[in-house]
Amino acid sequence: MGLRMIEQDVRMNLVLVAIHLEPSPRSVPLGPAMLASVLKRAHPEAIQTRILDLFLQQSAEACAEQIIALNPHWVGFSIYVWNRALSRAIARVLRLRNPSILLFAGGSEATADPAGMLSEGWLDLVLPGEGEELIVEALGSLLKGISVEEIQRSISPGFVKDLATLPSPYLDGSLDPSAYPGMLWELSRGCPFRCDFCFESRGTSGIRRVPMDRVKAELLHFEACGVSQVFVLDPTFNFDQRQAKAILRLIAEQAPAIHFFFELRSEFIDAELARLFAAIRCTLQIGLQSADDAVLRRISRSIDRSDFEAKVLLLHQAGATYGFDLIYGLPGDTLEGFHASLDFALGLAPNHLDIFPLSVLPGTRLHDTAPDFGLRHQEDSPYTVIASPTFTQADMGAAARMARACDLMYNQGKAVPWFAMLLEALALTPSELFGRFADFLDTHADADTTALQVAFFASCFPDPAVAGVATDIVTYFGRSGALLEAEALDPPGTQSCLATFHHDPLVLLEHLEAGITELEHLAEALPERTCQARLFVEDGEVLLQILNPDEIRFE
Repeated sequence: MGLRMIEQDVRMNLVLVAIHLEPSPRSVPLGPAMLASVLKRAHPEAIQTRILDLFLQQSAEACAEQIIALNPHWVGFSIYVWNRALSRAIARVLRLRNPSILLFAGGSEATADPAGMLSEGWLDLVLPGEGEELIVEALGSLLKGISVEEIQRSISPGFVKDLATLPSPYLDGSLDPSAYPGMLWELSRGCPFRCDFCFESRGTSGIRRVPMDRVKAELLHFEACGVSQVFVLDPTFNFDQRQAKAILRLIAEQAPAIHFFFELRSEFIDAELARLFAAIRCTLQIGLQSADDAVLRRISRSIDRSDFEAKVLLLHQAGATYGFDLIYGLPGDTLEGFHASLDFALGLAPNHLDIFPLSVLPGTRLHDTAPDFGLRHQEDSPYTVIASPTFTQADMGAAARMARACDLMYNQGKAVPWFAMLLEALALTPSELFGRFADFLDTHADADTTALQVAFFASCFPDPAVAGVATDIVTYFGRSGALLEAEALDPPGTQSCLATFHHDPLVLLEHLEAGITELEHLAEALPERTCQARLFVEDGEVLLQILNPDEIRFE
């Protein structure tokens, strides 16, 4: 783009853009904040850095307006699978509105495909690899008047060898935890494993960890700022069991009110670790991906199903909250194999199950070997697999329907307390049940998930008495789960709702607590009594109040 001379007495305005999927507790601009932090230390007088949060739902024109309003000389984009197209569209608007703005990009897409991104013509510079050291070098060169062409030629992908050399964006004020509903917490970089579909370990060697003194300081800062949720950025948190246990003890002592989200490997779970997880507020995510060892070995993973079950049982017995990831469309997998993996996963009673189609990400080993496996995939973001020799395009569509049905019924529908009970009564496997629910969704729609579930299960049982018990169970746990979820976001004591039952819900709950879970036995034991009840939260517990007709009209 030619030589760009910088006047030495002019402070340069830099805008670092973070484009999030949607507003959520995870939508935190940690990457841009890390860059802002190192620039604050390296060029405090020469560069003024602002971080701008944008969202995928916004138009390119609206995003560009927000950027231009900050009067930038330079604009940097963090490019990921989900925001590459919008970033490109925003840049094109900026080029038209103010051609003098210098545009650059980093992030996983820039690292995986730097030449491709430059060839698209909307960027002046691409900074591949971990960006902290690169951005200090590149912008320092710009301040000296070095041309972007020369700077680009001198740049090569790199990574920060020692995370202790980086300043903390939380502790130096670059990122204010109190300004966001959640917080991202980076504890390590790199991965000891070499999963072919993952970009995490490509180009790096081993794991680099944030030192414990900084971990403690940041944790205390989160607590002081009133952070309620923290998403831990460490794909194998429990690989170093000793450090993981030390961090969990620290959390229990210093931040017991914060809810944490961790990613784990099942192989490194032991009984002590399970108890430590159960002693704090946390949710655990385990990457199962598939329950078929032959399929996993094609992507440099493996599974010992007996060991996996035993380790998950430790979490279950300790009372920890855990979920799994599944991927469909893996090389060598079939639709039937995916169904078997889904059945295996749900047989372990996870709190949630996240299901994704396989993406062939640039820069991964799978991207190199995809032709050998016969994988057809989208050439542009999000690079989703279209078909393979063993997983047809129709199969991919069927798996997507199954994933939607699972998410709606199991995850959003708060199905954990009753799922096995109703599954046994219907004598179905989870995949068979979700297949029926997917067909039901083709002709039924309701914004209220619980109402949709009630309508579905009412159609599943030919005996009206059994159907009434089933729908009462779904209604109670669906409504109470939604209330507890809302209570975590709103002031205590504000959540309540009305619900209709075929039987006295208090008596139904007494029977369930006594261990009577067979629907036919419950239908025989419970007298029919259609009633309305108010469900409300008090001291973190859902309570029931049966309403008489006058109270119903008053409500």
